[in-house]
Amino acid sequence: MAAAEPRARVELVVGPLAPRLVERSARRVVVAVAASQMLLLDGDAAVIEVEVGPGCTLEIEDVGGTVAYPGRSGWRLDARVGAGARLVWNGLPFVVTAGAHAERRSAIELGPGAALLLRETIVLGRHGEVGGAIRAFSAIADESGPVLVEQLEADATAPEPGVLGGHRVMDSVIAAGYGPGDTAGALVLDAGGAVARHLGAETHASGLDRIWERWRADLQVREPAADA
Repeated sequence: MAAAEPRARVELVVGPLAPRLVERSARRVVVAVAASQMLLLDGDAAVIEVEVGPGCTLEIEDVGGTVAYPGRSGWRLDARVGAGARLVWNGLPFVVTAGAHAERRSAIELGPGAALLLRETIVLGRHGEVGGAIRAFSAIADESGPVLVEQLEADATAPEPGVLGGHRVMDSVIAAGYGPGDTAGALVLDAGGAVARHLGAETHASGLDRIWERWRADLQVREPAADA
């Protein structure tokens, strides 16, 4: 997306995910994304590319989450957030079913003064099911270098102490490029930002909805005065 009067320019491409324009002003866009087909099936390799122009705000709303079915599949996000821009993505659960071997990769580049607020929830198995295996890699960087680099390798059939242990849910709220006010119990990043995380047995037991709302308010995601 790119800023423009009276409405921002937005290019949406349907692939494994189908983006739909929900709201648009000169510098702020809200997009909902849902699967355009059953995924992730064995052999699927979904690639999501996001580009937010300078000074713009893009909010992405998940519809339905993502399920990795038995077999090997991949999911990759490549995002570039321009100078002074904001990317806000409240992701729904990424469920790794029994027999699935999923690879999930996220690479996000922040321009000068850009900010990110991201919700990611990984769930090993559907309700009552022993899930599969996931290899998840995340890299967030700004113009000065890495902000956050993480890698998770977990297999629900062979839980490891010090990884997820017996937990099947890892819920995360990640802020980068700005300092949220309430970071009690969160990991504060040296390069600016914080990570709040919950490990548990069920998604509904996570208390991170409250953190999401607070950190979103701190980011002040709203229409710029010029759009009024």
